[in-house]
Amino acid sequence: MISYDKAKKLMLENVVILGKEKVSLDGALGRVVALLVKSKIAVPPFRNSAVDGYAVRCQDTAGSQGMVRLKLLAEQPAGEYFRKKLGKGQTLKVMTGAPVPAGADAVVPQEEVEERDGWIVIRREIKKGENVREAGEDVQKGQKIIVPGTLLRTPHLGLLAACGGNQVTVYRRPRVAVLITGNELCQPGEPLRPGKIYDSNSTTLKALVKSSGAELVSLKRIKDNLKALLAAMKAATEQADIIITSGGVSVGDYDLVKEAAQKLGAKQIFWKVAQKPAKPLAFYVLKKGKRTVWIFGLPGNPGAVMISFEEYVRPFIKKISGGNDFLSPEIEARLTQPVKKKRGRLNFLRIKLEKSDGGWQATPCGPQESGIISSLTRTEGLALIPAEADFLEAGSPVKVHLVAW
Repeated sequence: MISYDKAKKLMLENVVILGKEKVSLDGALGRVVALLVKSKIAVPPFRNSAVDGYAVRCQDTAGSQGMVRLKLLAEQPAGEYFRKKLGKGQTLKVMTGAPVPAGADAVVPQEEVEERDGWIVIRREIKKGENVREAGEDVQKGQKIIVPGTLLRTPHLGLLAACGGNQVTVYRRPRVAVLITGNELCQPGEPLRPGKIYDSNSTTLKALVKSSGAELVSLKRIKDNLKALLAAMKAATEQADIIITSGGVSVGDYDLVKEAAQKLGAKQIFWKVAQKPAKPLAFYVLKKGKRTVWIFGLPGNPGAVMISFEEYVRPFIKKISGGNDFLSPEIEARLTQPVKKKRGRLNFLRIKLEKSDGGWQATPCGPQESGIISSLTRTEGLALIPAEADFLEAGSPVKVHLVAW
């Protein structure tokens, strides 16, 4: 049995970044940029008006103490281009986003102007640059706008589009196959027969994989049968980069994941971690020619599944996808209640968080056993209770990993 820190280190050391691909902006949300992106144009590409109003030469209003009359030449909506230069005593009506004509150096808002009989009246001096957006004010041509490792959010996509891009090179998303083991499992919606339980792990893992940014390529339920499990794992290696199993990884007579992984030729990186829950957690690496397939053997209890995915699988998926910020966000909080445990294993304590003047407060949010699901619905973070501790009094500081589920 190895420590939590050692297991996580070994897992992340086995990451190999996947290949690159070009995707459209419509499919780029949540992807990680693989190549530096520079803007091919200036944004905005030309001087334009920030308001609906009138383009003017400031010098025509200089020293104005009252009324200034300017000749209205024409109206220019956005998308049109007035090709003449504005001369002395002249003005052009412009809409928001429309180009500011040559010769003009400010725009007077429409509500400050009186227009009548082809003339406008302004009653104050206008300063240079008022309500004008300069070319390149946001982005200069050739400027670096997105660096490799950036997780693309909505503003990034808007910036790419504004710079004229319709594609971006990203790291390939890992393909994930999920295998749910257990003779006792019953499909939700079916009659619950004696001795059976509903399979929640399929639903949970499907959602967790989706939220991690990976691509779920298959999900199968497998009986506790070595031949069937081995066949399913072999098939999964042909289409997936990562295989996640739930159940069958402990020491019982029907815990067959370890044997199946061994028969596949996978190298065991670790099995059994000094943590609670998810002590019987396994991690394997399988070489298939130039490809690598990683296998996570998660426990069967639903609480252990969710917590081990959050602590191990999600960071792995984020790093293999090219992400720089792949570890769970971590804060420090103080326990509002005392915590008692056995020495020897790090405990993941499900907690709710509350902000106070003294910082974050962490309160256990219900039953903590690995088979309990209900308290997970209230969990905002996992407090890491050190392996060497057997008692922490209220007020003790603890590290908290914020959960993404």
